[in-house]
Amino acid sequence: MKNIRVLIIEEFKYIADLNVLELKRGGFEVDSQHIYSEDAMRNALNENEFDIILSDNSTPHFNAIQALFIRNELSPKTPFIIVSEDVSPERIKFAMKNRCCAYLLKENLHQLAILVRNIIAR
Repeated sequence: MKNIRVLIIEEFKYIADLNVLELKRGGFEVDSQHIYSEDAMRNALNENEFDIILSDNSTPHFNAIQALFIRNELSPKTPFIIVSEDVSPERIKFAMKNRCCAYLLKENLHQLAILVRNIIAR
């Protein structure tokens, strides 16, 4: 099992827990932090190092693009994946141009561990 430290940006804890569950099913030992605001993200990145960041597209008053720019500012080498169901193709393209590693539909969450493993191996 590979240990992995994950920052999860998600409004709902049960969905954040599903992300963790899928990573565990995929063979990861997961240490995660669940947040849903800009201030919490800045604090988390200033206080900890993460192996990967998983972000929903929108939480109240905060979205994946904002989170991506904060990652680019504070932890530019940490891989960033948008895990959502409501992202326009234009927004995905914009995110990829700004160093987002991948986009995964929540309905395909069963593929999360494989995606994370491939991104970390790069």
